[in-house]
Amino acid sequence: MDASQSAPTVNENFPGRGRYILFGILAMLAVWQLLSLWLPSIIVASPVDTFLELSKMVSTMALWQNLGLSLGRIMAGVFIGSFAGGIFGIIAGLSRRWNAFLEPIRWVVMTVPAIVVLVLLLLFFGMGSTQVIVMTAIVTLPFTYVSTLEGMQAIDRRLIEMAQVYRIPRNLRLTSIYLPGIGSALMAGLTLATGIGVKAAILAEFMGARDGIGHELFLSWTHLNTPELYSWIILTFALLALIEFGVLRPLRGVLLKWQSAS
Repeated sequence: MDASQSAPTVNENFPGRGRYILFGILAMLAVWQLLSLWLPSIIVASPVDTFLELSKMVSTMALWQNLGLSLGRIMAGVFIGSFAGGIFGIIAGLSRRWNAFLEPIRWVVMTVPAIVVLVLLLLFFGMGSTQVIVMTAIVTLPFTYVSTLEGMQAIDRRLIEMAQVYRIPRNLRLTSIYLPGIGSALMAGLTLATGIGVKAAILAEFMGARDGIGHELFLSWTHLNTPELYSWIILTFALLALIEFGVLRPLRGVLLKWQSAS
């Protein structure tokens, strides 16, 4: 029996899926409410206080400006890091020498704590958007590199050998064999990199920016304004959801169509 036929798969569009998503959200809200009753309000703001504060913040221009700044930094950093990681992953998948050369570099970048990278970038670039974007790019690069490399190594060797036998041009091999072959792995790496990139960008703004969501989190923390702090945390989730459903899902659909056509 074919392994792909025997392995169970998860259908993301099963009937009633939305209901279970709602149950998950309600469960998190219930746990949040219980924690707010158990712990002091200066540590955990209640959902009611948080959403009341959030409703006030939504009407201010500062909120939308900070959201726009953070979104732009995240998108720029993730794009740069993912593009570079994808290119290096393809190169490493095509050449064993480059694979061996890049392996220790990848290991170092993935091992060094993000806070150490941030401190070094603050020394080089100072506070501002540049260090946030570079920080996000550096942190996300290894994830797309590894996923792209895994996708390259998983391509059926018989297709590559056939292309070599029939002397198919390199550019045609790239567009008809390699890129469609790594599409799913690259998409998985990009999804993971985006989540990591949001965390990296918020951390960089928290410690080294004068605006953005991370900076507003820092101000709320220093002023002990817990409802506002939790409101910015919720807005961080909303920002990630915006990227997921507004960018990654449409990109995944385009990629799947291209794979089928190829």
